[in-house]
Amino acid sequence: MAFAVAEAILKKLAPLAAEQAGLLWSLKSDFLKLKSTVSSIKAVLLDAEEQSGLNHQIRLWLDNLKQVLYDADDLLDDFSTEALLKLRRNDGNRCLNEVCLFFTRSNQLVSGLVMAHRLKAIRIKLDEIDENRRKFNLETRLRDPAAAAAAIKHERQTDSFVPYGFVGREEDKKKIIGMLSSTNNEQKIEVIPILGMGGLGKTALAQCIYNDKDVSACFQLKIWICVSDNFDQVLLVRKMLESITRRKVEDLDLDILKGELKKEMDNKRFLLVLDDVWNHGDYKGNWDSLMSFWLQVGAVGSKVIVTTRLGDIANHFATKGIKPHNLKGLSEEESWFLFEQIAFEGEVEGGERFVDIGKEVMRKCVGVPLAIRVIASALSSKSNIVDWEAIRDKQAMFDGDDERKILGTLKLSYDNLPSELKVCFVYCSLFPKDSNIDVKLLVQIWMGQGFINSSQSSSASFEVGVEYFKSLLSRFFFQEPESDAWGNVKWCKMHDLMHDVALGIASEEIVALKALDSMEGLVNSNRLRHLSFDFEEKPTETWKALDALASATVLRTFLPINMPFAELNCEMIFSNNTRLRVLSLHGAKLESVPRSIHNLTHLRYLNLSHNHMEVLPNEITVLVNLQVLILDYCENLKQLPRDIVKLTDLEFLSLVGCSSLKGLPLGIGRLTRLRELSLFIVPPASYYSHEAVAARISELEHLDNLSGKLKIINLELVKDEAEVKATSLFRKQHLQALTLKWSLPRRVFAGRDVGVAKALEPHNNLKELELVGYGGHSLPSWVSTTLQNLIRLTLFNLGRLKYIEDDAGQFLPRLKSLRIINCPRLVSWRSTTEIEMPQFPSLSHLYIEKCPKLVRLAHFSADIEMVHLRYVDRKLLDQFVASLPPPSSPSRLRELTIEGIRGLRILPQGLLPHLASLEELWIWDCPNLMNLSPPATSQQQHLTSLQFSALPNLREFYIRGLPRMKSLPEWLQHSSNLQMLRIRRCGGLKCLPKWLPKLTALVTLEVKDCHFLSARLRSRTAEDWPKVAHIRKIDINYTTVQEDGNYLSVEEPADENQLQEQEASGGEEEEEEEDASEGEGEEDDDHEGELEEEAEGLPLGIPSPRMWSDCIARLTCNLFQRCFLG
Repeated sequence: MAFAVAEAILKKLAPLAAEQAGLLWSLKSDFLKLKSTVSSIKAVLLDAEEQSGLNHQIRLWLDNLKQVLYDADDLLDDFSTEALLKLRRNDGNRCLNEVCLFFTRSNQLVSGLVMAHRLKAIRIKLDEIDENRRKFNLETRLRDPAAAAAAIKHERQTDSFVPYGFVGREEDKKKIIGMLSSTNNEQKIEVIPILGMGGLGKTALAQCIYNDKDVSACFQLKIWICVSDNFDQVLLVRKMLESITRRKVEDLDLDILKGELKKEMDNKRFLLVLDDVWNHGDYKGNWDSLMSFWLQVGAVGSKVIVTTRLGDIANHFATKGIKPHNLKGLSEEESWFLFEQIAFEGEVEGGERFVDIGKEVMRKCVGVPLAIRVIASALSSKSNIVDWEAIRDKQAMFDGDDERKILGTLKLSYDNLPSELKVCFVYCSLFPKDSNIDVKLLVQIWMGQGFINSSQSSSASFEVGVEYFKSLLSRFFFQEPESDAWGNVKWCKMHDLMHDVALGIASEEIVALKALDSMEGLVNSNRLRHLSFDFEEKPTETWKALDALASATVLRTFLPINMPFAELNCEMIFSNNTRLRVLSLHGAKLESVPRSIHNLTHLRYLNLSHNHMEVLPNEITVLVNLQVLILDYCENLKQLPRDIVKLTDLEFLSLVGCSSLKGLPLGIGRLTRLRELSLFIVPPASYYSHEAVAARISELEHLDNLSGKLKIINLELVKDEAEVKATSLFRKQHLQALTLKWSLPRRVFAGRDVGVAKALEPHNNLKELELVGYGGHSLPSWVSTTLQNLIRLTLFNLGRLKYIEDDAGQFLPRLKSLRIINCPRLVSWRSTTEIEMPQFPSLSHLYIEKCPKLVRLAHFSADIEMVHLRYVDRKLLDQFVASLPPPSSPSRLRELTIEGIRGLRILPQGLLPHLASLEELWIWDCPNLMNLSPPATSQQQHLTSLQFSALPNLREFYIRGLPRMKSLPEWLQHSSNLQMLRIRRCGGLKCLPKWLPKLTALVTLEVKDCHFLSARLRSRTAEDWPKVAHIRKIDINYTTVQEDGNYLSVEEPADENQLQEQEASGGEEEEEEEDASEGEGEEDDDHEGELEEEAEGLPLGIPSPRMWSDCIARLTCNLFQRCFLG
């Protein structure tokens, strides 16, 4: 890391030595001498860092050098900051300012003398260090900047590194899947350990099995837990609960956590993967307790896969009669295939000689895929035979067992990285093992530490940082990349062995602390520069350790991870850690930000998200080096400091969820380096006084570097369309998502809305568009003509919209998700039936809700996966079915929801043949629906119901609010994989079919608010009980009557009235539960509350159409039962 710090110093010295410093403090000669000394030391640093692993004296010399270089870097930062503040102060009367400042604490003469003494002290230390280096005979290595940049950009052009990790594992996969699919009647839950040394691909194998479609079909619940160092029972139970519920769980008592987990896992056949288990702590006692718990809650056939490097873990955890699966290294043939695919991807000269050396290097990797991938990637960037021989010779020096050889090979790959990538990689040791690393955060904090060496303007530094990340990913220093909907890599992980390599290099300089880690002798060290805390294991105990931070005075990074929402002593941090570059106070429960924050003048990255302050102190605007300011979900924040517009280095200003903000400061448009401005608020007219404090929308004009997401709200307050045209969104080519929102309730000014929307035409690179509250009769023409790269389109609360487009525009070839919600006047996609409906060849998700007049939409491909049609006209369902490709085309439809379609009496003809791949079918609140078996088409008349009506992959079937349905559909008997059947408010259903016992995979049956059917299932002596006795879990009217196949003694209601009261009780609670569950799996949305509260022209608090329809459906069902079925 010394090389990176030296480069940063030389970069800062250039302008100081040239002008500013010489003019201010007459120190030009000192800066030139410092530059000369640092340059001469830098020339040998590459060789010194390479030898430091073998030479203790060189390692000590490097450590001393780094401390002095850090001090020099801090000093130069002080000079630069003071110069920037001086420029800001001089915007008025220069002479007057200088006279005033002479009598203040900012007296530059005094400040300059102090800095001059610091500079001379640093020069003396560096001269001594420079003299000492001569005794090591270090080699001078001059880098070619162009060659270094080319090395960083070297990366494979495909994602082929993903399958590379699974070479030669097909037999292992087949064997373990066979063990998962078998059922041992003697063992309720079986544990299958996968044993092997680090880097063999245990996790990759487990992931491939976990994601296998056939494996998924065998289990109701799948859970993946990264265990790593601490096998703690409380932590594991909490992680399991978070994995299932997909929400953060508080640090509660173990019994409470187990109680919550029991509700989620109860009687379900689950697959649990415990990845990377070690033997720290009382792992045996914790394991035995967990197994006892799983045996109580899990269904027969549940499985646990454990991956571990340790034989004692594997043998203790394995179920009796099951041997751990011992994962071996790849064969020589498999190893060479993997090596060759990576190392010889490009053309090289030398032919057979390269092959011979490559095979020697490959054999030293002892069949470990990770080592093969990493070293082959290092060689692929070298076209000179001498470089290949050098790596082979260095690898041959690694003796000892296989694990030492592997770690040595990985370290050798690190040694061959460009210096810019080395420091970025080592810095990642701050993140806990097995954790998901936020790539955007990672690049931002690299920026904050000055690790990114951009030859372009500073506004391009983030793009250069992304290139750094991609280069490390292509070299397999990162793995398991996950991309967002737009194709950006959002998350990644680091292999445990790579993490070990980074930790070994970081030494005392970078420390990642966990709960209960001792800080004695650590934070007192003046060598600790970067500190992270992982709060996941013992949040309360870890907080206590923070008090020891008072003596850590040279920190550059303070990064809490998995931090609970708890109070933090910010005054202590601000006062004692004035050298911080990166600071996160996410969730620190701040009611206010201390004014002492002005001490942190080196700060580049500041995260204040999820706090409670109403204002930020104006002192924050003194942080002239700030590049990233994150204020997400500061819901009480009412305004930003007026002088925030003077933070001219600011590139990221994130305001997601800042719901109390009324506007942005006047002059925000001067921050032309902004890459992210997540929220722009059009302020009320009252803000446009002669002392204007809020920015007008026209200030977006010069922010052409904006990327990511931009949300513009309160567009109904725009008075002048000329201001909107000035935004020039069409020039913002890096913008990926745009939300345009007109607020409700209001009078709809359709003409003004149309003009405003037309002027907000974005660049054709846009990937996601959301229109909320727009008052036009059709969408702006640019939606269909310009946005040919659009992936997601959401239309919400468009009260006057009749057509998506007036004429036949171009179709949206890349559209994958279409959501239309609460557009009560929408009739069709196009304004005339004479024009053919558009085609969406890429559409996979369709969600239509509360569009009662919509009858014609589009043609759909066989690739559509999820369809939700709620409170729409029956004709739209008919049109959807008619527009699908012929049933002979392979279907990918997995989820179908039909809800609130009042005119629906029978399912559309030809629907079921398109549902061969369907896994979930929900039919809700269709009060006139009588028959769930649609008539066959003319081509299907000669086929049996088994041939054209079976849904072989159906796993969950949920019907609710169908009072006229008298029987379950006949085709359901052929859905052999059905696991869950839920029936609610179906009063016309008087009995279950005789064929129900055929559904042997059925695990859960729920019957609620069905008067006659409930009576026939109330006890083991009831008429329909023999039909359901084989089902493991049965819930009747909010009471579990059978669990884990065992009948529970339930007190029967004394009379029919009591039964009806029991059915009524809890109904509202259950309704809320199910309504909440509807949103699971949908995209995150800012409008969940608005769905129920906002409708066209309705003020908040007035019931929406959805609320009325639910109420009417409930009344209709009850009346029908009482009048016709009672």
